[in-house]
Amino acid sequence: MNRRFRTHDLRQVMVLDGVWDFAFLGDVDPDTVDVGAITFEDRMAVPGCFDATPVYAGQRGLVAYRTRLSLLDAAPYRLVFDSVHHWCRVFVDGGPLRDHVGGFTQFAVDLPDHPVGEVALVVLVDNRFDYERCPLHLEYFDWYHFGGITRSVTLHRLGDIWIDGVQIVTRDYQTRAVAITIDYGAVVARGGMPLTLTCDGEKVLATTVDIFADHGQVTYTLHLSEAALWSPDAPHLHMLHVKLGDDDMRERFGIRQVRVEGQSIAINGGPVQLLGVNRHEAHPQFGHALPDSLLVSDVQQLRDLGCNFVRGSHYPQDARFLDLCDEAVLCVWSESIGWQQTAEHLTDPHYLAAQESNIAEMVRGARNHPSVILWGIQNESHSNDPECRPAYARFLGQLRSLDDSRPLTFASNHPFDDVCLDLADVISINCYPGWYGGEIEDIPAELDRIIARLDEVGQGDKPLIISEIGGGAIYGWRDWNATRWSEQYQARLLEVVIRHLFIDGARACGLAIWQYCDIRSSQEARRTLFRPRAFNNKGLVDEYRRPKLAYDVVKRLYHQLQL
Repeated sequence: MNRRFRTHDLRQVMVLDGVWDFAFLGDVDPDTVDVGAITFEDRMAVPGCFDATPVYAGQRGLVAYRTRLSLLDAAPYRLVFDSVHHWCRVFVDGGPLRDHVGGFTQFAVDLPDHPVGEVALVVLVDNRFDYERCPLHLEYFDWYHFGGITRSVTLHRLGDIWIDGVQIVTRDYQTRAVAITIDYGAVVARGGMPLTLTCDGEKVLATTVDIFADHGQVTYTLHLSEAALWSPDAPHLHMLHVKLGDDDMRERFGIRQVRVEGQSIAINGGPVQLLGVNRHEAHPQFGHALPDSLLVSDVQQLRDLGCNFVRGSHYPQDARFLDLCDEAVLCVWSESIGWQQTAEHLTDPHYLAAQESNIAEMVRGARNHPSVILWGIQNESHSNDPECRPAYARFLGQLRSLDDSRPLTFASNHPFDDVCLDLADVISINCYPGWYGGEIEDIPAELDRIIARLDEVGQGDKPLIISEIGGGAIYGWRDWNATRWSEQYQARLLEVVIRHLFIDGARACGLAIWQYCDIRSSQEARRTLFRPRAFNNKGLVDEYRRPKLAYDVVKRLYHQLQL
């Protein structure tokens, strides 16, 4: 739920954020836990990451959170969790209601039959790596997986009829034609229920709807001829207020169309040059549960850098961050959870089902944000293996069916033998010349070789984004020799990259530097031996957002390119 603006007038919504009861249970099987017998001897903030706090830093295991709910009547209620890491099971008064797999996405738990009065809400949360229980979070991933109830929790009182969701899609930016799809739920069928749509305070539709029991959907196409467009130059946003019976929902949106036009990505018919970074949602003190103040600070720094583009790596970003990107005109690549999966994963029905759920939740959470211009999947997975191609086709096909209004891509680190590039609308390549191989002087030739290979295999007529490139630097280490890990080396490497791609004339419509901020990495020994401080140190700023030398180099060039 977005609390940066009011989302409901008629529906009763209680925000459950605060300090909850907490118990660290450790290495136990969730199926053996009697939630009624748990002794809660500690307290924990919600939202928050328990394993980013001093007492539980770095600990993995099953934990329990508890708070009290007031269910005032027999009406259906719904709990909405904006994100829980990595796996959870939700109980009300000792009864299990739902399990959920994967962090970074919102999910709901319905309470159709419940006692009236005060009840106990207990959530078992597991941050251990357990492929059978949670195949989306794997220990080898190159970022630290924090655990906990990491985003907000709300309690919604639903009536006999309620709105499940609203999707707003621009069908023609020139005529301001938008398709509005309303999903609803209902206890019983009802005929002739009033429906009104109000945009920016002006009523644009008043009709009646025949409601079917359980759930249903209605779609309307409206021409909002007076509405201003959202574009990279003007973040015009509008508010749609939907009222259906005794329920309502607000959705903020922007009118804009994203299209692939030859080698360009176009917004409202005009090509855009995407200058950006990859961003992890992480901080040493907060884990994945970033406070509003830090989100605002991050967006301020990104704009100061001259960025107009952010790749959300490697999972869906917080809706609050997307709100800020909508307002700051930062174009976003939204990506489902993934990092170097092999055919072992991409042919496993257990993994495929979990990934499809994550994709569906990602789209539902981000679909009305105009800043989101690309959907992505499966970062650096084995797209060069023919066995993996069916999974890529399956996931990209799912995305097209859920939302056909945005181009699709995936970040490949197999530019010379990828077998899935034809499935994408936009070609995105991760490469690290001058860091993992060769020297800085070799970067232009390697980028040219990649581009030539894409042309050779028939993918040269599509937009190209260099979706990862960069080098590591330890904040504060400056060396006369300017060797790897020095701030000077990183700054010089990125200057060569930007100049070659956008000043010397190599073909690319976008760049996402790896990465915005340093992040804690996997704690596996084989990875930490190549990650000083157990961090991925390729950030333009360190984990506390302190700029390195490369920050000023990128800032100067990005601003120069936008003159």
